[in-house]
Amino acid sequence: MTKVLFFSVNARKRSFYTLLVLLFFSLGAYAQSSTNKQETIYISSAKFSSPLVEKWIAEYTKANPDIRIRPADTNNRNVDLSFVANNESDSVVYASGKTIAYVGRYALLPVTTKDNPVYEQISKKKLGKKEIKNLFFIEDALWEEENSKKNKLQNLITVYSGSGSTSGAVTFASHFGFAPSNLRGKKVSGDDIYLLNAIQKDSTGVTFNNLSYIYDLKDRRLKDEIALLPLDVKKEQFEVINSENIDQTLSLLEEQNIELIPVQSIGFAYSKQERKSVKDFLQWVITDGQKFNHEYGFLNLDKKTLAHQKEEIGHQLLTYTK
Repeated sequence: MTKVLFFSVNARKRSFYTLLVLLFFSLGAYAQSSTNKQETIYISSAKFSSPLVEKWIAEYTKANPDIRIRPADTNNRNVDLSFVANNESDSVVYASGKTIAYVGRYALLPVTTKDNPVYEQISKKKLGKKEIKNLFFIEDALWEEENSKKNKLQNLITVYSGSGSTSGAVTFASHFGFAPSNLRGKKVSGDDIYLLNAIQKDSTGVTFNNLSYIYDLKDRRLKDEIALLPLDVKKEQFEVINSENIDQTLSLLEEQNIELIPVQSIGFAYSKQERKSVKDFLQWVITDGQKFNHEYGFLNLDKKTLAHQKEEIGHQLLTYTK
């Protein structure tokens, strides 16, 4: 009788452990199944836009947990959304048969540091289009060489500009009718944040950069070590820019087109045959996602472009077939 009882207890223990093992594997299989149901979107971005893109991703996936959005590394060929930062990139994208969804804009301002010995001299006269061209660009190399002694101001400063494919140099040069190769001075490789490092190390340095880099995004003011080069714009425009407040400057640039300030659209290149989940994300970015643009130093889309993007992506979603 004792032996029978002993066997019964052991049998129950074995059954209990068996159930635990089965439960463990069942839960694992369920978790794996849930993960497999998630769609993954691969997205590329430039360094200067990454904080904004990451915010879009965080907010979108919070509301859509069945979607995973991952940064695409250099070895990943299956990029669903490729970041586009300038008009040169636009032409390449369209030539490849893809299209672009524009999601925001950035602006470029000319800057130096307060330690620049010629800052006062530059500041005495506001820079118009002609002065900006003379200061930043070489139009005729032969003429420059022959008249170098006459160009006293140019001889006292060093222009720094970016050389990367997403650098603002492409936009800045194009805006004033030049190629990036016409920019004076020294080229800095890598992201445009390094342009600020360059002018901080070289007190003769001047450059241009996007608002997200020259302003402190936390206190919304111009960074302490940075000084804006004064532009020859309307009095009320000058006062807003000179306030050194990024939110006032963003609002001004959204309301008014200022010839001396380059403004460039940014977007994502994608295939029109792309999955519905990708287009759903893009639709969210141009609607709900726009409210985060200012926080990260970017302008919202203008009304005309926004309306066109909504219509374009909306039409693609309506006609989508698997």
